[in-house]
Amino acid sequence: MQLDAPSQGLRSRKKERTREAIEEAAIRIATEHGYAGTTAQAIADAANVSLRTMFNYFPQRDEAISGPTIALGDLDEIRRQLAEAPTVLQGTIDVFDACAPALDGSSELQRRRKALIQSTPELLHVHRSAIDRFENELIIVVEEEFAARPERRRLGRGVTPREEARLLVTIVGGAIRFGVDDWLSNGQNDILSRRDAMAGVIHQFALLLTDEQ
Repeated sequence: MQLDAPSQGLRSRKKERTREAIEEAAIRIATEHGYAGTTAQAIADAANVSLRTMFNYFPQRDEAISGPTIALGDLDEIRRQLAEAPTVLQGTIDVFDACAPALDGSSELQRRRKALIQSTPELLHVHRSAIDRFENELIIVVEEEFAARPERRRLGRGVTPREEARLLVTIVGGAIRFGVDDWLSNGQNDILSRRDAMAGVIHQFALLLTDEQ
C-alpha cells in the first residue's frame, strides 16, 4: 500500500525524531560515563527504543556516538556519476560530496559531539577508518572507469590504471581529512564549510601533476 504525502511526511519526521533521540542519548551517556562505559543497550534504553531499532539507525554503537560517517552509496549511481562527469577528477569530488554525511554544524548536538570527539581518540579513529574504507572501495570503482574508458586517463609513463585511481582518490580524500581535522582543531563548526575552497586546491594540484607529464 502506497502512503499518501502527509503520511510519508509524518513517518519521515518520526524517523528523524528517533534518530535524534538515539544520538542525544549516546552523546549524553558517553559524556557522563566515558566512551568505554557506554554500551549499545544503555543507549537504546535511554532513547526508549529497542536494541534492534537502534542498530537499524546506527549499525555500530560508535556511529551513534561519533555521528554518521562517510560511506559509499549505490554502486550503479556512483558509476553513473563518474561516467557523466566532465573529468574523472570532478566525478570523484562529486562522489565524495554525495556520500559525505549532511551535518548541521550550528546545532548544540554537534557542538557537544565535537567536544566529545576531541577528548576521545577512539571516536576520531571511527571517522578516519571510515574514510580509509571509503577510499579503498572508491579506488576500485575509479579503476573500473579507467579500464572502461582509457581515454579519460591523464597520467602516462608507465602509471597503471590502479595507480592513477589511487592517486586521484588520495588527493580528494586528503582534502576531506583536512576538513575533519580542521573542524576538530579550530572554531569552525561545519566540517563541510570549506568544501569549495578545498575543491579548488584539488583541481590546481591535479593540473600541476598532469602539466608536469
